[in-house]
Amino acid sequence: MRYDRISALPDSLISQILLYLPTKDSVKTSVLSKRWRNLWLDVPGLELHSNDFPFYAKSDIKTFTDKFLKCNRELSLQKFKIKYDECNVYLFGISEWFATAINRGAQVLDVDTCWRPYYKDFMPLEIYNSKTLVSLKLVNVGMPNPPGGLVVVSLPCLKRMHLEDVLYSDEDPLIMEKLISGCPVLEDLTVCRVFDDNVPVLRVRSQSVKRFCVKCGGVWKYTAGTEYAVEIDAPGLEYMNFSDGHSGRVVAKNLTSLFMVDIDTGFNVFLGGNVTMERKGIVRDFFTGVSSVRHMIISQHTLQALYRFLKLGTISVFQNLSRLEASFCTFLLQVLPGFLENFPNLKHLTVYLVHTNVPDPDNLEPTVVPRCLLLTLECVEIKEVITEKEAVWNRTLSKRTATRLLKVKKSHWMKAVRYILENSLVLKQLILCFAPLTNQVTDTSKELRTFTKRSRRCEIFIRVSSL
Repeated sequence: MRYDRISALPDSLISQILLYLPTKDSVKTSVLSKRWRNLWLDVPGLELHSNDFPFYAKSDIKTFTDKFLKCNRELSLQKFKIKYDECNVYLFGISEWFATAINRGAQVLDVDTCWRPYYKDFMPLEIYNSKTLVSLKLVNVGMPNPPGGLVVVSLPCLKRMHLEDVLYSDEDPLIMEKLISGCPVLEDLTVCRVFDDNVPVLRVRSQSVKRFCVKCGGVWKYTAGTEYAVEIDAPGLEYMNFSDGHSGRVVAKNLTSLFMVDIDTGFNVFLGGNVTMERKGIVRDFFTGVSSVRHMIISQHTLQALYRFLKLGTISVFQNLSRLEASFCTFLLQVLPGFLENFPNLKHLTVYLVHTNVPDPDNLEPTVVPRCLLLTLECVEIKEVITEKEAVWNRTLSKRTATRLLKVKKSHWMKAVRYILENSLVLKQLILCFAPLTNQVTDTSKELRTFTKRSRRCEIFIRVSSL
C-alpha cells in the first residue's frame, strides 16, 4: 500500500513547495481534495502568463491577480512574476500590484509586457526603495518620475538586475547611474537598450558587479547631437558580454578581475561614424581597458571595425589571455598573424571562418610569426560557418559554379592551415571543422600530408559539423 507522504506535510511546507510551480499549476492542485482547495491561495508568490487564460478572457488576469492579492493581505510575498503578451488589453492600474508586492517583502520581481508604455509611471515609486528585493527583471516598462524629478535609490539586497526596453524619466539624466549605484551588493547586471533610449550615457560604476551584459536591439533613431556611450568602472567584474554597435564612445577601466569578455561592437563606425584619430584612440583605449582578460570572444563585426580603425595591428598587449575565439571573414585571414601579436601567451585559438562577398586576397603569405606560435600555442580550431543566407544562395547555384566556389573556399582554408602548421613549434592539436556543404574530408587529408609540421607532437583532426 502506497503512503501519501505529501499529504502528511504541514500546510506551510506544501505552500513553499507550490511556490516553485507556475500559479496555473498550483491552482490545479485545488481539485485533489477538500484540504487542497484553497492551499494555492497561501502560496507566498504569484507567477502568471497571459497565455494561462483563454483568448476571449485575457483581461481576467487582472481580476485573478486582484483576488489573489486581496485574499490574504498579511501574507508575505517571496516572488511576483507577470508576463503579458497581449497588446490589445489595457491593464489599468497594475502598478498597484507591483507596489503591493514590494511592500509585502517580495524578493523576486519579474515584469514582462509586450508593448512599450506610453506613460512613464508604469512602475510604482516603490521600485526605487525595497529592503527585500534580491532579483529584479523589467521588460518593456516605464520607470516613474518622483516628485521634483530627483531619484533616490536604496536597494540594499538586490543582487540581480535585468533591464530590457525600459523607458526612463527625462527629468534626471543620471537615473541609470543612480539605479546601479543604489545597489551596493549587485552582482549580475543586464541592460538591453532600445532604439529610442532616452539615457544616452550608460554609466556602470560598481564595486560589487561580477557579471555585466549590455545589448542594443532594434533600429535606432538618429538624434542630431546625441552621442551614445557606455562607461564601465567595475574592479570586481569577472564576465562581460558587450553587444553594442551604436555607442561611439566606450570606456572600460579598473577591470582588474576580468576573466572572460564577449565583444560584438562596431564602435558606431558602420552607422556613418568617421574614422578619426579621436575615434581610433577610443577603440584602442577600450581594448587596453579589457587587456587583463584571460578568455576573449570577438565577433566578425568587431574585427571588421578594428581592421578599418587600426588595420588589426597592435590594439593592446593581452599578457594574460590564454584562450581566443574570433570570427574571421576570409579576406581578413591575411592579417591574422599580425593580430595574434597582441596575444603573446595564447594557448588555445578558435577561428570561425565566415565567407563573404568581399573580394578575397590573392594570397596569404605573411612574413610575421607571432610569439604565441613559437612558444605557447597548443591548440587551434578552425570552424567553417555557413549562414542561413549563404545556404539558401548555395542551393541556387549550378553544380559547376558550386564546385568552383568550393575550391576557392578550400584554398583559403588550406593557406591558413599551412601557415599554422609550418610556424607553430609547440602545437599539440589542429582541429578542422567543415560545414556539410564543403565536406571533402578525403581530399583534405591527402593535402594535409604534404604540409610540413614544425611540431612533431601535433595531431590533426577533421570533423564535419551539423547545420
